[in-house]
Amino acid sequence: MALHAMSLDPRTGLPKGEKPPASTAAVVALVCGILLCLGPFTGVAAIVAGLMARSAARQSPATVGGNGMALAGILLGVFNLIIATPGLILLLLGLASSR
Repeated sequence: MALHAMSLDPRTGLPKGEKPPASTAAVVALVCGILLCLGPFTGVAAIVAGLMARSAARQSPATVGGNGMALAGILLGVFNLIIATPGLILLLLGLASSR
């Protein structure tokens, strides 16, 4: 279909039926959630960025997308914290018992 034949949505400026692009916070949340190997630091960042992205997507859904990416980042961040917390506790207990 030719570009001139497409109709644009006057609210977003995007072709009709197209979703708005994902927010940067949603992408950061997903990437930090995927980086499970870096421990709880990326898990916390994934949760915070995901909450920010979902809030932005809720406030202006016509211009900000990435709600699903943000949710995936939050879930992966929580999973990261669940996995990392027992490991950190065992590490601290091992360091405390060796003294």
